[in-house]
Amino acid sequence: MKTLDFSQARFLLTDVDDTLTTHGRLLPQTYQALWALADAGIHIIPVTGGCAGWCDQIIRTWPVAGVIGESGGFYIVKDPEQRTRWHYWQDLATHRADQAAIVQTVDNLALPFEVKYAKDQSFRHVDVAIDYNQDARLTPVQADTVVHSLRQAGFSVKKSSIHINVWRGAFDKGAMARRMLAEQWQLTDTQMQQQVVFVGDAPNDESMFEFFPNSVGVANIARHLEHMTHHPKAITPSASGDGVTELIQTWLATKGQATTLGQ
Repeated sequence: MKTLDFSQARFLLTDVDDTLTTHGRLLPQTYQALWALADAGIHIIPVTGGCAGWCDQIIRTWPVAGVIGESGGFYIVKDPEQRTRWHYWQDLATHRADQAAIVQTVDNLALPFEVKYAKDQSFRHVDVAIDYNQDARLTPVQADTVVHSLRQAGFSVKKSSIHINVWRGAFDKGAMARRMLAEQWQLTDTQMQQQVVFVGDAPNDESMFEFFPNSVGVANIARHLEHMTHHPKAITPSASGDGVTELIQTWLATKGQATTLGQ
């Protein structure tokens, strides 16, 4: 059992696919738990590899203070008039040019199997997503071959639970989370580490597990741990959305004190 310190926690940063969602669906009890946490005054920020289109829907309809998308390529917040404000790691034109270079490289890969883009690729602003475990299937060896080939080409590459995300630039989920918290809430690194709880499920969450001491993995992260360098501090008893629900219920029940959770 691991102790999490909720005494100064003001933010929940959370992955989406296979963390908040369960078999691709956002369960009602998970969504209700997010509303309960938001109603308690906690700022919720999804941090996802998901596309810009998905993130636009999240910021407009979920009880969130902001959203980080495409593995840290951008974040979105709302201004006092509830208009969305997009903040890119660089500028959109540069990201679009990098996207085109990545697509050209992927299309020219000489591999003995077919590589398919994620169905949401046309709704992405910054990165390129290759589907290996959503609508398409690659074996672990094939997925690793794609990752290695694109890293050899000089791109940043991370695997989520469903996609291989590819981008150019010195950003990832952790870097953009720190930028957003500094720019929007004027937090220092120390304050971030005291005030943030993060929950995730996959290797592309490692930069978050590394930086935030109060980090949690949902139970389905177990299959990835042997391939990861940075692990969550605690693991929930249940997988995916049920694990997030357990985390939030524990947080609210402790009334902001330190408590034990899962493994």
